[in-house]
Amino acid sequence: MTATDDVRIRTAPSSRAGAAAGEYWPVAVLAFVAIAISVTVHHFVFPAYSWNRDEVVYLWQVQGLAEGKTLTSGGGTPLFFQPWLSGITGGQFFSQYTLGWPLVLLVGHWLGATASALAFATALAVVGTYAFAREVTRDRWIALVAASVLVVSPVVVVQSGMYLSYLFSLGLGALFGASLLAGLRLRKWWLLVTAGALVGWLFMTRPFDGVLWAVALLAYVVFAHWREKARLFRALAWTALGFLPLLIATIAYNKHITGSFTEFPITAADPRDTFGFGTKGFGTRWPSENFTIGRGVRGVARNAWDLPPFLTGSYVGVVLVAVGLWLRRRERSTFALLAVAVIFPLGYFFFWGIWLSSTFAHVSGPIYYVPVFLPASVLIATTLCAAWKRNRWLAVGVVALVVVATAPFMVNRIDVNHGISEAQVPWREATAKFHGRALVIVDRSGPYLLQLNPFSENTPDLDGRILYATDQGTDNFQLLERHPDRTPYFEATNLTPYETLTDYTLPVPTITVTPIRVERAPTLTVRATVTATTDDPVVAATLRAGSVVSQQVLSTTARKGDTFTAEWHVAAPGAIGAPAGTVVLDHTATSFLVDAGSGTDAGATGARPSEQWRFAERIVGADAEVLTPGRGYTFTTRDGVFGPRRSTALTMLSVQILPTP
Repeated sequence: MTATDDVRIRTAPSSRAGAAAGEYWPVAVLAFVAIAISVTVHHFVFPAYSWNRDEVVYLWQVQGLAEGKTLTSGGGTPLFFQPWLSGITGGQFFSQYTLGWPLVLLVGHWLGATASALAFATALAVVGTYAFAREVTRDRWIALVAASVLVVSPVVVVQSGMYLSYLFSLGLGALFGASLLAGLRLRKWWLLVTAGALVGWLFMTRPFDGVLWAVALLAYVVFAHWREKARLFRALAWTALGFLPLLIATIAYNKHITGSFTEFPITAADPRDTFGFGTKGFGTRWPSENFTIGRGVRGVARNAWDLPPFLTGSYVGVVLVAVGLWLRRRERSTFALLAVAVIFPLGYFFFWGIWLSSTFAHVSGPIYYVPVFLPASVLIATTLCAAWKRNRWLAVGVVALVVVATAPFMVNRIDVNHGISEAQVPWREATAKFHGRALVIVDRSGPYLLQLNPFSENTPDLDGRILYATDQGTDNFQLLERHPDRTPYFEATNLTPYETLTDYTLPVPTITVTPIRVERAPTLTVRATVTATTDDPVVAATLRAGSVVSQQVLSTTARKGDTFTAEWHVAAPGAIGAPAGTVVLDHTATSFLVDAGSGTDAGATGARPSEQWRFAERIVGADAEVLTPGRGYTFTTRDGVFGPRRSTALTMLSVQILPTP
């Protein structure tokens, strides 16, 4: 061995290390940029979660996993405590989500910062984009530019601050593709096993996405190597070996939760929540929707329409994608990009969520199309790199145009999402109003917790200081009886999340917290205070109890600001000594109504109702029981019906329920 050979041998490893460092340090920088974006967006854009309630369902699931539980307590009355997007088995709750993403969140929880999982997922998506682009194009610079394009896209910026799995799934899918293609090219078995493990974890995170990624890239692999059958078979066998343990883990979890290896928690929670057309829904107590082919087409089209604003360069970016596709038209690997871009819109066409999500795709992006941003970023990068090679000033001009085209959409989407999150801050702050061990009934919460109030999360054993429950009307009496050791409250909002989401001009909602009282006596007095809010001369108030309608005309000469009082008596059947004119409550009734309004004449219909209060009631022995406070509604002229009050300030009607002396 010569001295020269000795020097070459000793310096080769360090040279390889230096070359690797030289190639990958820009990727590391991009990963850190992604982490910084995620941390910033999470803390400043989303101070109180996003509009998407999937976030808080994941966090509820993680809280159970942190205590070693995949099933959490229903407290003997599960319909009061069931979280959004969960199912019930044996009186216990389970999440509709498989374990892939919750386990990542759990690691963040153990590290003391659950949000660190979001930063990891964002960095993974960027690194995965680089790896996939590097393998498909065999061009380091295109790969770096593609990763850069992705990290500054509005969809990544917005999603990076949310406890959702879309960026994590994108990172897994991209790394799966990179490992699979590199393993085939280099004939490295460990890369193929890694590819199998990655798509396995993706399958355990978003099963359908895992299937779509696998179909797209395996189809391309078969297309590209169909003449090399032995090599292809060995590669697929190694990939299957990596996939198998994660498949076993997924179906074992299915068996544990649903009792079947092949039934996933999402369909066990609601059999309607599946693929195909027809009657669909999520949550067995939620109304059904008819998902038709037409709605599938509209869902796909609307998501496609809302894709450019979330793409780097927006509509300019779409043009760059088309140019990049033309530039790569003779490259066989372009079919890998096209396979990923086409498979997701095509696959989700058959899932009713594509229609549902299209309603809000303009807010935080077309979530089911997030994988499409990968090939789009690669094609944009192809165009930019080609422009740089042709004329650097041309490239600088195109980049400047991309920045200008991206900025308005970026700012707008950040502003909209921040406004929605700010509107949820009052829900978080309301928790300070509950003293001691509290039972909090979320007024008009619907059948599920976490859907209205994103902070109405209970502990896995329902033993936390605050116990949240859904509003079940008359059944609330039974809930109070089951928890006599807790102070009961009603928690109400004047604006629902849906209203805030669809009308960005509305003010920040007001959350009111009111102690619950049960008024019980043989005879009760219903006292209504009515304030004229218009110059209509006639002001009236009405009690509606079953078939009884008792209206009192309080004034025929009212002026705006005048205040009047109406009073009725209600009693249990057979009540002794009830005043004349007392309304006898029906044993079968569950509530009575008090409404007030104004008009222009004194006829029976002259006072149009504008506000209404509903009170839960029941008969217990010789007594009537009424739950206070009641639930307030405001008449909406647009729909011609009563809806939740938009203001917690008294605009016309207040009602007291008192024992009759």
